[in-house]
Amino acid sequence: MKKSGNTKSAKKTPIALIALGLSVVVLLSMFILCLVPGSGKNTRNPKLVIYQDGGNIPNLSLTNSLHAVGFEYEFLEFGEALPDGSSYVVVGVGPKALSVVDRFKDDSNVAGFILICPGLVEEYINELSGIYPSCDIAIFEGRDTATEAIEMCPGRIIYERISGDDTLYGTPIKRGGLFASKVFVNNAQNRTLSLSCFDINDPSKVWFSPLFQNELAGYLSVTYLDISTRDASFGRINSWFVIAWISVMFGLVSILLQLAGLVVSPTGEDKKKAPISKWVIALIGGISIATTIGIIATTSSGTLRVSMPMILASMPLIFMGCLFAINFKWIYNKAVKFHPTKNDSIRAITIASVIGLFLLFTIMLFADLRVHVINDAGLASGMLLGALIVDSIFATGLIYASRKSSFAGEGAKNCFGNRLIFAMMFIPAVASMIYGLIPYEIGSFYNGLGGIAILVIPYFAVKPLIRHTERSLIPGILHGIAYTLILAAIL
Repeated sequence: MKKSGNTKSAKKTPIALIALGLSVVVLLSMFILCLVPGSGKNTRNPKLVIYQDGGNIPNLSLTNSLHAVGFEYEFLEFGEALPDGSSYVVVGVGPKALSVVDRFKDDSNVAGFILICPGLVEEYINELSGIYPSCDIAIFEGRDTATEAIEMCPGRIIYERISGDDTLYGTPIKRGGLFASKVFVNNAQNRTLSLSCFDINDPSKVWFSPLFQNELAGYLSVTYLDISTRDASFGRINSWFVIAWISVMFGLVSILLQLAGLVVSPTGEDKKKAPISKWVIALIGGISIATTIGIIATTSSGTLRVSMPMILASMPLIFMGCLFAINFKWIYNKAVKFHPTKNDSIRAITIASVIGLFLLFTIMLFADLRVHVINDAGLASGMLLGALIVDSIFATGLIYASRKSSFAGEGAKNCFGNRLIFAMMFIPAVASMIYGLIPYEIGSFYNGLGGIAILVIPYFAVKPLIRHTERSLIPGILHGIAYTLILAAIL
């Protein structure tokens, strides 16, 4: 029997080592992918000046795609002046997009314009035609299957007005593979319209689409070949996205393999659940319902609408703070003394490091860690540091309280031990997402999606450590790191 036990242990050890080795390879690959986009940076490259009202962008992937065709880029708010230099392609995003053409159409440094889901504003379009301005104008729109002029989207109407083409009876060009866009080009080849095969509800989110980045890079490489400093490399663009996604998939597999052979901690996965007190139901449920009513009632207010991402992103801290106060007696209860019985600190630190780095690199590859809702970098950094500290304290205390309660035989407690309490915390975010499905309230949908992400991702990041180790501080700090990373990504 003893020999059989040693054999079983020997079989598990290679799997754990292989999983750890795979994690190292994946993290190294993701680190290299973060460095690749910087290749091709050149001060002589023409610049894409993008005017957009706020919003996060996938910084690394966009940098890689534009460097592959010899372009730099810079995001500005509408109303800001062009940066110093020459050879710009000006991009306008959203309803105000057409204003950039009106403002810079006579600027000799502007080589062309790109409009993404523009709004139709008569005062801006009256002077435009197929020959004025003489530079190229491209319009990128979402799916439009209109069969009558009155049903056409604004971008399509603008294209017809400035090109003289009839898109209802004209024959479009198919650009792309399986998800091809319909492209119209006028006879002078200086006006372009691209209609995506997908709906675009929020123009600022198109930057996250590999299909759009690829199509944009293709348009820039063909139209501005004379000012670009290098030949287009679409292999670089496509391979970067493919390797990035493969790395994420293998990263998840490597983490699961590391956890596969670990035993479950009695205080980390207690089948018995402590009774939910009336205080918890009243407090968590009341805050959730009140916030939900506030979201729906104040959506019409511009000021509160801008603040809604911050409010929903702060809800996990509010909920955890309330639970921390309710569970405070368990955290400092001297009658029940819980001490980890296993010497698993190194294992816990190893797993936490792999998960933390994997989450960091994944967000860097596909999102943006710069806080856009706060213009002051120092204030934004202070907010993130404060969120990291507060969340780590709350998470550590709640995990420890749940372990002590399980150790005492009273069952798992709070959001880390009872899934029902955790589910109650989703009410505001889910309500915002559902409410966002109403036309013209797409911002609420994305706010709700961000609220769900900032609850789910930190929770699942620390759950393996809670289940397979008896530590509280290490998963608590990991939860704080995960919360802060998601907070930066969605704001």
